Amino acid sequence: MYKIENWNRQYDSLVHIGRDGTIKNDVVIKPNEKFIIEEDNKRNFTDEQIKIISSKSELKRYTTDLGGYIHMCYINNELLFNKLNIDRANISRLIYLATYIDYNDKQENLIIDKDKFNQDYPMTRKDIQYKLKLSDVSFRRFMSDIKKANLVYEVDKKIYMNPEYFSRGKSNFENKNYTRIFINPTRILYENSTPRQHKQLSYIFQLIPFAHYELNIICENPNEPDFRKIKKLNLEKICKMLGLSTEARQMRNFRNELLKFYIQIGGCKYYFLSYAKILNGYGIKDYFTINPKISWAGKNTDILRDIIDICYFE
Repeated sequence: MYKIENWNRQYDSLVHIGRDGTIKNDVVIKPNEKFIIEEDNKRNFTDEQIKIISSKSELKRYTTDLGGYIHMCYINNELLFNKLNIDRANISRLIYLATYIDYNDKQENLIIDKDKFNQDYPMTRKDIQYKLKLSDVSFRRFMSDIKKANLVYEVDKKIYMNPEYFSRGKSNFENKNYTRIFINPTRILYENSTPRQHKQLSYIFQLIPFAHYELNIICENPNEPDFRKIKKLNLEKICKMLGLSTEARQMRNFRNELLKFYIQIGGCKYYFLSYAKILNGYGIKDYFTINPKISWAGKNTDILRDIIDICYFE
C-alpha cells in the first residue's frame, strides 16, 4: 500500500498496488479512521513509478467525478466535422447525444438512457428529440443531417452512433487523434443552452482538434511535446478559420459570446473557455484555453491541476 496525496479531494487515499504494478483498488482515508494494512507486494517501486501510478489513480478519480467520458475521434488541425458539411448548430447537438452511447463491450454505440429502475433502454426518435429540446422541424433536419453524414444509423428501429467517430470504454481509435469528452459537464453545458446558442457552442467544439494534447491551449501544433514551441492561435486567426468577420468590434462580440458558457459543479462555476491577453516588449499576444473539465486528451494530472489553477477555471 502507498499513501498518495489527492489534490482534487478533501482526503488522501491508500492505493493498493499489485505485484505487476497495476492498481488493484484505492480507499479514501477519512479523519479518525484507522487501517490495518497487510503488505503483499514485495516489489520496490522507484519514485518515478510511484508518481506514474499516482497519476493514473488521480486521473481515474478525476474522470469518475465528471461522470465518465466518451472518446471522440478527429483529424488534427482541422475544424471538427468540418468536411462532413453538417449544419454547425448540429455539432453540439451531436456531441451531446454521443454522451448517451452504450459501452463498446456491450451494445456498442447504441443510444440509450436509464429508466426509473436505473435500467438501460434504447432511445427512440421521440426520446432523442425530447433530450435535444428541438422542435419537430429542427429535429427532422438534425436527423437528416447526421444520417446523410453517416454519423448515425438504424438497425431494427434502434439508433446507433457511428463508432468511427465516437466510442465509450476502451478506445478503438488506434493510430488516430482522439480526446475525452466528459459526460456530465457536456450535458450540463448543452442542457443550459438555448437552441439559438447551439451554434455558438459548436464553434468551441470545432476548435478541439487544435487543443494541445496536454495544455489544452488552442494552437497550430497540438502534438508539440516542447511546450516552449507551441504556436498559439489568437482570436483573429480563429475567426478566419471559422469563416467569421475579423473586424475588431465583431471579433470582440464573438469572443464575449464564447466566454459566456460555463458549468456549475459542486457549487463552483467553471467556464468552457479561458482567454488570455499578454502585453510585453514583443507586443500583444492573445490565446484561448479549453477547460479540461469538459475535454482533455492528456495524461499528466500535475499539468491538469496547473491548467485549472492558472487559467482561473475555478
